[in-house]
Amino acid sequence: MLGVALVAAATPALAEKAAPASRVMMFLDKFLKLPPSERSRVKLSYAIRHDGKPAANIKATLVERSGARTPLPINADGYFERLPSLAQLQGDPQIVFDVPADWKMGSAVNFAPQLKPAGEYDVGELSATVAEANVVMGKAGGVLAFAAPKMSGILFEKASGGLVVFNDGRTAPLPSVAAGPYFRPGDFKGAVRVKLTKTPSTVAFYSGKK
Repeated sequence: MLGVALVAAATPALAEKAAPASRVMMFLDKFLKLPPSERSRVKLSYAIRHDGKPAANIKATLVERSGARTPLPINADGYFERLPSLAQLQGDPQIVFDVPADWKMGSAVNFAPQLKPAGEYDVGELSATVAEANVVMGKAGGVLAFAAPKMSGILFEKASGGLVVFNDGRTAPLPSVAAGPYFRPGDFKGAVRVKLTKTPSTVAFYSGKK
């Protein structure tokens, strides 16, 4: 999760069973206020941690001031499978966790591309995804936008390697880090396709300068 971890944020420790949704899911309201067309290529997901590990399969419920209760399932990796709507968040709801009151909990936000793992990608789509990520981060990230690094490319985790194909038929190898190969639009002018030797396990943002 190299590209994602660099933009991850954790809430302060939670000492009770309940916490404001705005504290658990930082920036979600600002993200949802953006027009869907401006955030169609990126997504936010949130995970709950306990003692530094995923809080797997615990029960969580969104409780609104009206008393309405909406289950928020958490999967085996500690991630919420469902997020509140903007209308629900504007009512300043609480998230109640079915855990001991003395649990020390935290949450983390995962900012990622909507790109699905595949063996080949259009460079135009990769470039548009990177550009959109930086615009969204600037508009919805608040203070975090000043501290978080700028997204420079796309990381293909565990893809082994790959090639960049140019419009004249030339090819060039993709650079790699330990997590896998990555593509930065600014490094490959005239590129049209990215072909990977293996389908990546995850597609993430890359924020490195080389």
